[in-house]
Amino acid sequence: MTAATPTQWPLVKAWRKEARQKILAARTALPPTLRQGMTAALMERLHPLLREAEAPISFYWPFRGEPDLRPLMRVLAAENIELALPVGKKLGEPLTFRPWTPGCDMTRGIWDIPIPATDLEILPRTILAPLVGFDAELYRLGYGGGFFDRTLASITQPADVIGVGYAMFQLPSIRPQSHDIAMWRIVTERSAGLVLGDRNASPVCYAGEGNTTYAGDLDPEELASALRPLREAMPPEKAPLLDFVHWRLGILPDHDHVPAPKDVDAYLATIIPRVRDDGLHFALKAIRATLMP
Repeated sequence: MTAATPTQWPLVKAWRKEARQKILAARTALPPTLRQGMTAALMERLHPLLREAEAPISFYWPFRGEPDLRPLMRVLAAENIELALPVGKKLGEPLTFRPWTPGCDMTRGIWDIPIPATDLEILPRTILAPLVGFDAELYRLGYGGGFFDRTLASITQPADVIGVGYAMFQLPSIRPQSHDIAMWRIVTERSAGLVLGDRNASPVCYAGEGNTTYAGDLDPEELASALRPLREAMPPEKAPLLDFVHWRLGILPDHDHVPAPKDVDAYLATIIPRVRDDGLHFALKAIRATLMP
């Protein structure tokens, strides 16, 4: 369920900019408690993978609503696993990496992101790459600065790259270009199973969410129409979540007044099982959680 997206780079670049804006607005609109719960689930999936991964492991400092993995960093450090943080010195240049330990001195880098206050550089063997969006081909939509792609292209000793993000921001495709580099694995709060070389995995099963009112999958127009009553129930600061879903559908939201459902939870319970696009499915589940008291 998505509108067609372009393949020529100037059009792809403009499309990615819009995608980035929609996703970041929606991610920021997630209630903090919901985001924290999603991040905790993500860390539970990530921890056993990283205990077996080759060190040093590069994490990242959370930025603009990214999953905050600092609790997991402290756990792994206590398990004597060598960790690092990326350092961006200048736009257009690859990242470097500095060792990180709990309580180490920190300073500010590009975009005012904290970085270890040392000149020592190390080469990670496992790199966590934060995702703005992603697709099933394991391509990453980032912030547009090109830091990670340039970094991966410049590393002389190959590293395993694990993308981390929220399941609701899986897109049908980011329209990869020649400069894009696929992740080795993608981990979300819903799955640790998107792995390079195994891109034909079975789709998520929603059987447990079924109900007696199920009447087949919704097409984009039907879903957009079904979402109209939610506009009245959505607090203004949470509206970017609904706007993101409409953008994914390629259908502008209808702002005509439609009364909100009397029971929003029950209303969404009839809609969500009829959505088979994984990203949209989880986006609607996030909206449902957002609207619950």
